[in-house]
Amino acid sequence: AGQYPRAAGWALAVAEAAADGPRTVAVVGLPSDPATRALHRAALRGTAPGAVVAVGAPVRVVAEAAPPLTLFVDRPLVAGRPAAYVCRGSVCELPVVDAESLASGLGARADEPVPPLRSS
Repeated sequence: AGQYPRAAGWALAVAEAAADGPRTVAVVGLPSDPATRALHRAALRGTAPGAVVAVGAPVRVVAEAAPPLTLFVDRPLVAGRPAAYVCRGSVCELPVVDAESLASGLGARADEPVPPLRSS
């Protein structure tokens, strides 16, 4: 570690990610909705190593339709509001509609800088 500090840091990050398990955060809502954007920003502030964060509209599987991104399948809005679904492996927590609760649940700090969002 003393000789190769950068490699040691990466090795620790990889070990922490492996111990935490695969984690995904699916933010479901219209990208133009301010509540969706707030949830997305909160998810990006999370400290889970190797977490996958995705944003998209709710998807219902329809017979003979092109297969959708499975991360959004059968994950609806909650009472008409955008929601974040946090999953570890194949087990998901209850959906969250509040950005502060999501950030807290993901271990984010309020003063953590957030990367700028890309428009699609």
